[in-house]
Amino acid sequence: MADQSTVLILDDSAQFLQDFKNLTGKYFTILTAQSEAEAIQLLNSRRVDAMFLDLVLGNGISGKEVLTRLKESFPDLPVIMMTAHTSVDTAVEAMKLGAFHYLSKEINVGELRALVGKAIEERSLKRSYTVLRDEVARTSGTIVGKSRVMEEIFESIRRVAMTDVTVLITGESGTGKELVSREIHQSSKRSDESFVAVNCGSLVKDLIESELFGHVKGSFTGAVQSKIGKFELAEGGTIFLDEVAELDGQSQVKLLRVLQEKEIDRVGGTAPIPVDVRVIAATNRDLATMTQQAHFREDLFYRLNVYPISLPPLRAHKEDIPPLVDAFLAKYATALGKPNLRISPAALNQLMAYHWPGNVRELENVVQRAILLSNGEVISPENLPKEIGEVRTKSFTPRSLRDLEKESRESAAREIILQALEQTGWSIRESAKLLSIPEKTLYDRCKRLGIKLSRR
Repeated sequence: MADQSTVLILDDSAQFLQDFKNLTGKYFTILTAQSEAEAIQLLNSRRVDAMFLDLVLGNGISGKEVLTRLKESFPDLPVIMMTAHTSVDTAVEAMKLGAFHYLSKEINVGELRALVGKAIEERSLKRSYTVLRDEVARTSGTIVGKSRVMEEIFESIRRVAMTDVTVLITGESGTGKELVSREIHQSSKRSDESFVAVNCGSLVKDLIESELFGHVKGSFTGAVQSKIGKFELAEGGTIFLDEVAELDGQSQVKLLRVLQEKEIDRVGGTAPIPVDVRVIAATNRDLATMTQQAHFREDLFYRLNVYPISLPPLRAHKEDIPPLVDAFLAKYATALGKPNLRISPAALNQLMAYHWPGNVRELENVVQRAILLSNGEVISPENLPKEIGEVRTKSFTPRSLRDLEKESRESAAREIILQALEQTGWSIRESAKLLSIPEKTLYDRCKRLGIKLSRR
């Protein structure tokens, strides 16, 4: 909104600055500067949404020269040129240099408010595009699952989404932590703003602070221009800090301050910058144990762990494998030119029997590979990786299913049934005999355990 925006005006006339402030002060937070150095100091220490720049400054300094330097250091800053004498040629030249607009110094408050609003909107779109461009290789999807444990996850998402509390998502690699964070964002009141994902484990140690909080031009070797960090990119929206346990001690201190004070410090900056960002963090490590071992700050852990969500490994809810496979087939098969592709019962049951150390991410990769390798309209066991097929090669010793249920969990029962089916060539009658149970009981057990089969 324009009435919440901060506007900087650079003009060598103290009287014009005062007049501008008097006329527009109730609509914007006005910052004023009478020199380029003063303006840059403000830009490095405050969040500025738009800037007005006089075409002719004192001491023979051209506003166009200042504009060129500003666009080098602050490329996404909307700069509106102002002059007492407008001309088409000058306006065109200013626009070519990167000015957002060009107008007369005869102040029209309505025009200024509309112009600032448009400038801020365009800047927001550019930032959103930058985020989308960085994420283009990552195709967001929808969380899939019908199991009881996944229903609990869905309820947790619904419960926390409309709040602004910090969320800590834990779980093994590949369980869908980023997908859950995106679902929280999309279900929140911040859904129209940016979602910025940061993999803390991939950040170069010496540049973590710059990546997260930005830096001022010249603040360190290689800082050839000022840069806004991920937190400012996420302004008004959500920042997702994946692998947060990988942050070093100094970065943990900086992050703690952001959570406590709701403000950041650019590297080399002279004043804190307020930020309005919802933080969601994730890790596949045990942060509670890390705090006990002094590897992670205890105060930061408590700040992050306001609302914990723990994602189960895929092996703990294998009944979700069939709908997940269907979702991945819908996602990739058409794109790969095989819109009618389906998976055979034998192949699906091999997927059900596998232990999935890489969780949902591994399953997605396996399905995508199987689509590429398949011939015709059916994915067969031959299209699956060797390690998945090897699960079915274990020898089978006939046992009473009743005895099995007394001494093992449902996953073991599923394994025994699958082995019996495999050994008998998927004959329902022979498998039922081998397991010493009626055929109808075998059908019922297969249905309850998520084993897809057809009568033979």
